[in-house]
Amino acid sequence: MWFRRVSFLCLFGVLFIGFASKSNALPLHQLSQQKPILLNKGGWVFYFNSTYQDIQNNPALVPEDIIVPGPWGYLGHPDVGYGTYVYRFTHDLKKDDIMVLKMMTIGTAYDLFINGKKSSSVGVFATNKENSKPNFRTELISFDVDIDTVEIAVQVCNYHYREGGIWFAPSLGMPKEMEALKSQTTFMDSFLVGSLFVLFCYFVAFYYIKTEDKTSLMFASMCFFAALRIASTGDILIRELNLSIPWEMLVKFEYLSLAFMLLFGVYYIESLFPKDVNKKVLNFITYVQVPAGIFFLLTPVCYSSHVIPYYLIFCGFLLLYMLNLVIKIILNKRPFALWVGGAYLVVFVAGINDILYSQSIIKSFYLMPEGIFIFAIVQALTLTRLFSNAFKEVENLSDKLQNINKNQKEIIHERTSLLNMQAQELQRSNQIKDKVFSIIAHDLRAPIKSLSTVLTWVAEDDLPMEDLKKSLGSISKNVDTLNLTLENLLQWSRSQLNGVKSEPELIDIRKPVQEMMDLYKIQVAEKGIRFKYSIPDRFAVYVDKHHLNLLLRNIISNAIKFTRDGGEIEISASTYNQTYTLVSIKDNGVGMSAEAIEKVFSAVDHYTTYGTNNEKGTGLGLLLCKEYIDNSNGKIWIESQLGSSTNILFTLPNFAS
Repeated sequence: MWFRRVSFLCLFGVLFIGFASKSNALPLHQLSQQKPILLNKGGWVFYFNSTYQDIQNNPALVPEDIIVPGPWGYLGHPDVGYGTYVYRFTHDLKKDDIMVLKMMTIGTAYDLFINGKKSSSVGVFATNKENSKPNFRTELISFDVDIDTVEIAVQVCNYHYREGGIWFAPSLGMPKEMEALKSQTTFMDSFLVGSLFVLFCYFVAFYYIKTEDKTSLMFASMCFFAALRIASTGDILIRELNLSIPWEMLVKFEYLSLAFMLLFGVYYIESLFPKDVNKKVLNFITYVQVPAGIFFLLTPVCYSSHVIPYYLIFCGFLLLYMLNLVIKIILNKRPFALWVGGAYLVVFVAGINDILYSQSIIKSFYLMPEGIFIFAIVQALTLTRLFSNAFKEVENLSDKLQNINKNQKEIIHERTSLLNMQAQELQRSNQIKDKVFSIIAHDLRAPIKSLSTVLTWVAEDDLPMEDLKKSLGSISKNVDTLNLTLENLLQWSRSQLNGVKSEPELIDIRKPVQEMMDLYKIQVAEKGIRFKYSIPDRFAVYVDKHHLNLLLRNIISNAIKFTRDGGEIEISASTYNQTYTLVSIKDNGVGMSAEAIEKVFSAVDHYTTYGTNNEKGTGLGLLLCKEYIDNSNGKIWIESQLGSSTNILFTLPNFAS
């Protein structure tokens, strides 16, 4: 318990030093002249494991002083059990006067006695769990002042929550003031819940009108759970409306609404300012809040209530994160940042206050309902202003369109030109799409299918270990091929849609060539192929590093694929026209026809063939190589004799032009 209190104080103490309600130390003999007072100024005593009847029957029982509000666990007693709180005071009221006592939420069932007479019960008090029944409800209890000294006794039992006792100080006053205060509180809670529910309905309807914008949905969800939290805490409006909701579900409403109100609050800010919210942090918050909400909903309160103090620490950090986020938004001068930031500051102060107050760390009162309402109203105005601006923009565009329509000939000409450009772009996009789908349909399914087949055999335990090793070798080749295919497909698609983007630099070409030779060491060894390597020292080219790696990888992969077992691949480099480097990758494999050489560099034809061991490619590798080399102001060509050898040559500049 001390760890919990220290954790809260370490987190929020610096922010709220001195944040406490003002002392009203009113003498009770002036009660008739004053507003209702809280019975939290001392004078309470507590008898653990004793009923009120036990106290009356045994005057020798020794009580303990206790602070109210406060659970009896702070005295070192077990949180589960029962006991009796007693408070006595004197007054100077007339004997025919009537006083009113307001009882707030008590954990978790109690009987109230005033001057020895049982005046009220909430839940079913019992000295054992089997016969007790928890409940939460606030009450106003009237009683006659017929003697000078008044004794208030509350026998409380708790078997269903993490701590038992009087959590909120009772208040005492005259009937007129207490009834007015009760009516005011009920009206305010009803007004807040009703307003939030109206906002929920309004923005849900707005979302269905404009489903592509998630902002209104996030805000509506936040309003719904905020309304649910207000209705299930404080004076518990749900009980005031006589809704027959079990105690267990009422507490779950309180927990669940907290988790999802904060979650949708973060998502609402993210939908307004997506560039300022870190997606990883947003995902982390989601992965915490959603399971937490599900946990609170499905777990009995007797277990989940023990998690709440630690969960509130996380909520405190979440509020701090959102405060940091709002400050960042304001500093970045985003639209409506001051509105959102100012309203959130109110929620932040109210939230921290409620967390500290709920753990009896400070003396205050719940501020979150009012804070939520202020935030919701300001955000509703913000969204309304945002949507209003959007409508104005549509109107402005409409006006511009009307002005444009006055010049029909120019508009028709411009639109015709634009449609022609779009048609060409669409045709080009369709060609890209058809080629991508063709590669997916013909070249990617085979490796995946072979992998699926072997996995099925392994799962059914039908494959001997010897065959499994062979199959795994084949799968390894397929996966390498699939990896290169996917990389080529991705890079080619990007270049077609967005153009080739490069960051050239001076690179010693020996290093990437050696890395590629090491990369394909296993494939070369399996086919018994020999590498011949002839590149002078410090031979630099000016090219994008990633482009060069993919370029060498594709050409060397092709050379290995079309070289017969026991063949040879020769890689060399030399100076070309003084300012260029000529790279040659030559194999003594199956060779290529003139028609095949023409097709491999065509963006229209999808040309691919099987290697000497039935290796499959995409037909994109050399096409992508040509695009990269052209982008680097180089050239690529093929010298080949069908059935004999193939030599792929390309040039790259030695330095920046």
